Amino acid sequence: MKVLHIFQYVAEGKAMNGKKKQIEYSKQEICQALFQLLKTNSFGEITVNEILDLSQISRRTFYRYFSNKDQVLDYYFEGLISHYQLLEDRILAQETFKGMLTVTLDFFLSHKENLVLLIRDGQFHLLLEKFNRASLAIYQKINAPWHVTNRNSLDDTLRFIVGGYFNIISSWLMETEPRTAEEFAQHLQELFQTIGNHFPKEKDPKKWNN
Repeated sequence: MKVLHIFQYVAEGKAMNGKKKQIEYSKQEICQALFQLLKTNSFGEITVNEILDLSQISRRTFYRYFSNKDQVLDYYFEGLISHYQLLEDRILAQETFKGMLTVTLDFFLSHKENLVLLIRDGQFHLLLEKFNRASLAIYQKINAPWHVTNRNSLDDTLRFIVGGYFNIISSWLMETEPRTAEEFAQHLQELFQTIGNHFPKEKDPKKWNN
């Protein structure tokens, strides 16, 4: 089962020596075992011993890198967010709103197997919380021309985008046969356009006061 080759993303463009590669390999084996166990057990039921047995990693090695299984999940989230940040060039290369949505949706669809396990087990909100904390840095890193610069407006914008987007993504990924990223991006674009067209571009006191 492929989980996420985290060191490949985190260390993008950086050479890793043998020791660092071994460390990341051990962490990934532990992470992979956790997700394998999530297929048949709830996160609360999974024990460190079960993770060790499946990963064939020693207890000493596990506790060298993690204090508990929650930190293993956190390690996965950090790797996922690091991978997401690498979408910058692809996002900026898009000429349409639909194109931008397609790039980000395709990213989450590519991790569907693991994300569905988290959604089913009620752990997906932890990824949302992690994204919320990282959203400002991600937003500022992807220096797009349409970005909001006012800090107060930015905070509200990010809460709206991240919260709404994660709800949409979780529902979409749980579809029996999820639509393609491009199909779903088209659907979202049409939805936003419909909502925008419903309201006047400028406030009409007569209409809004009725």
